[in-house]
Amino acid sequence: MTERTLITAIEGPKGKAEVWELSEEQTGTVTSGVASSTYEIVCGDQKETTLTLGEASIVAHEFAGAD
Repeated sequence: MTERTLITAIEGPKGKAEVWELSEEQTGTVTSGVASSTYEIVCGDQKETTLTLGEASIVAHEFAGAD
């Protein structure tokens, strides 16, 4: 099951971009109990998924047009 958590929202002249952490618990024998996270950035009808929070922050600033 994927858990979705709002990390931050960045506002700029192009709108508000939200950064969501998507975490999913691994169920395989070797990785059992280990959570895997990706980050989803949503701004209006734009949506992108990244593997790191740093990259998600950069994309969110670009989507929102924030400095």
